Amino acid sequence: MVKKRHPLSSRDLKELFEETAKVVPALLRQVDRKKGVELVELEDGIRIYMQGGKPILISDGGKLMPALSASEDVLDSLPKVVVDMGAVPFVANGADVMAPGIRKVDEGAKVGDVVLVVDEKHSKGLAVGVLLMEREEILKKPKGKAVKNVHHVGDEIWKGMRAL
Repeated sequence: MVKKRHPLSSRDLKELFEETAKVVPALLRQVDRKKGVELVELEDGIRIYMQGGKPILISDGGKLMPALSASEDVLDSLPKVVVDMGAVPFVANGADVMAPGIRKVDEGAKVGDVVLVVDEKHSKGLAVGVLLMEREEILKKPKGKAVKNVHHVGDEIWKGMRAL
């Protein structure tokens, strides 16, 4: 549920673009710097940055990440976590990604990194989340949550906030 919704000031917009340049530089090519950006704060603390009614960035616990509606080159810039087809319906419904359902994790991905969760068959983006376990741990197939699901296909952000 929406807690607050307001346009960003020019100073806040400048800070957002500076932070975006550090975290997801490819996204800056997609965002029109001359248009305003609206901030939608949800009750659960997630912040959604929107432009032209379309979500462009999400902030969860201060960690900035692109929305799934970002262009393919933006999403391709994120480390990938590949899940088996059995995990797809759960991830698409908002479940965190469990280690046993993971087939592959891109090399170089570290705990705390923003990752793109894709299915093994089509490599389509299912969710954007935060890696909770080291790559080596995940591949050994222990129990537990490996990726915190922050934004997934079909959620309010995916629907462009129309449901709010």
